[in-house]
Amino acid sequence: MVGVRKDDYDEKCVSVLLEGEEAELVFIDHPSAEISVENALATYIPDAMVVVFSVVDNETLGEAEEILQYLWRTNCMNDKAVIMVGNKTDLVRSRQVNIVDAKAIATSYDCKYSETSASLNHNVDELLVGILTQIRLKLNERSRFHRRKGSRRGLGGGGGSTVSGINRRKSAGVRVRGIIGKMLGGDSKSKSCDDLHVL
Repeated sequence: MVGVRKDDYDEKCVSVLLEGEEAELVFIDHPSAEISVENALATYIPDAMVVVFSVVDNETLGEAEEILQYLWRTNCMNDKAVIMVGNKTDLVRSRQVNIVDAKAIATSYDCKYSETSASLNHNVDELLVGILTQIRLKLNERSRFHRRKGSRRGLGGGGGSTVSGINRRKSAGVRVRGIIGKMLGGDSKSKSCDDLHVL
């Protein structure tokens, strides 16, 4: 269930009901010509970034990819939900951007992908629920990371047994294999860029 309220300063507040819990998403909508990505991230502290382009304009896809490149270079994608959205899917005959190409870009930057038609309200509610889901998943992942990091601090400090040393080395090897597997595209979970309900 989704409700929208328009406020000043290009802000839209949207209420989203997910798993019986209501949350309010605040969208700060600035065209890229109005404010740079750098300035937007310096001005606001977002939990998610939704990079929208028009499927009837190849140039906007290039602009979206430049934004994703910046987010990638600055490590914003590590702890923020990032979703690339192709809009105007209702204009089928005017379409210039192939969905396979758009998904390939999203996948290369390890972000999610969705397509909508804002004018027909097609897939908009699903996108809003997906944005909230991605925010929650990223926040949960971040808190798990900090808990693990904190528990590792407790491992150090005198008198560790040989067995615990072996376990630590073994888990480090598993982490390295997992990282290498992701780099080579061998992620066993085979996540899809268009499934907004998994990381």
